Amino acid sequence: MCLISLSVQAIKVPGLYEVEVQVADQSEAARKEGLQRAFRMVLIKLTGDRQAPGRTALVPVMQQAESYLQQYRYREVPVEQKSDSDETIHTLETRLWVKFDEDNLNRALRDLSVPVWGRERPSTLLWLAVGDEAGRRLVGLEGAPEYFQVIERRAVQRGIVLIYPLLDLDDSMALRASDVWGGFRGPIFKASSRYHADAILIGTIESPVPGIWEGRWTAFIDNQMANWTSEADLPEAVLDEGIDKLADILASRFARSTGFAGMNEVRLSVADIFNTDQYASVLKYLSSLNSVADVEVLQVEEGRVTFILNAHGGELAVTQAIELGRVLEPISGSGEGSYRLLP
Repeated sequence: MCLISLSVQAIKVPGLYEVEVQVADQSEAARKEGLQRAFRMVLIKLTGDRQAPGRTALVPVMQQAESYLQQYRYREVPVEQKSDSDETIHTLETRLWVKFDEDNLNRALRDLSVPVWGRERPSTLLWLAVGDEAGRRLVGLEGAPEYFQVIERRAVQRGIVLIYPLLDLDDSMALRASDVWGGFRGPIFKASSRYHADAILIGTIESPVPGIWEGRWTAFIDNQMANWTSEADLPEAVLDEGIDKLADILASRFARSTGFAGMNEVRLSVADIFNTDQYASVLKYLSSLNSVADVEVLQVEEGRVTFILNAHGGELAVTQAIELGRVLEPISGSGEGSYRLLP
């Protein structure tokens, strides 16, 4: 999920149906309690909704969490803790990894008309500036690993993809911390263009008074801008809320409009298919889209195949999923549902 690339776009997010949680031990009671927590986390990832586990519509699913369990296993992880006398104590932490049944869970959510966010999700480039006794500066993975560990952990929990800038000479010449602090779009967009992300998030974090941390955030998505602040007594909580709000905004844009609110037939024509490998690749790709329940071949011509898709959410769901991928691109001037296979 942590990607540094000059040609990254939307990513097919792995691990949406699995999660690892800490448990007290390997007893049945601890396993059941950990399973419930894991299931809540998976529902949040799938729907993009932080409140999903408490929604009335999802009560029947929550009550049957164990019936969707596919696999689970334990592992012991070494951790360090501080004693009351400030001594470092080395202990082992028990963690429970669980994976839920994708097909059955999707079917249950679909039957309840609950929107599910597909695997194809937008990538977001994060520019983070920190203010402290050393002044205001842009920070990256190497400059502030303690911050980015918190950020990435929360991004994984919410099922979103973050890209981190290289902060090399090109970046330093194009963007300064003051540009991020001031929210100046020109330098921000110029510096971001090399990363080809679907969205941009800029954030600043500092402690204006002792014991209080404040974060200011701006997201640029589809030519729209959203601003919010987060405040807490610890920087980790400020960062968590910043990423949570970003995930909320992305989900409201990409998950709600592509929900499982009805099955519709969608016709799709794909050009530049010249051999069986390409044909198989397109068929597999279309079948993998979260909104697509079934794919049939309607017509095969030289260099072109026409498909009929049965999709939850109809044409809008399919179109948005394809837009977020790097497999097909629309053919301009050819009407709706006309695409070509990218090399």
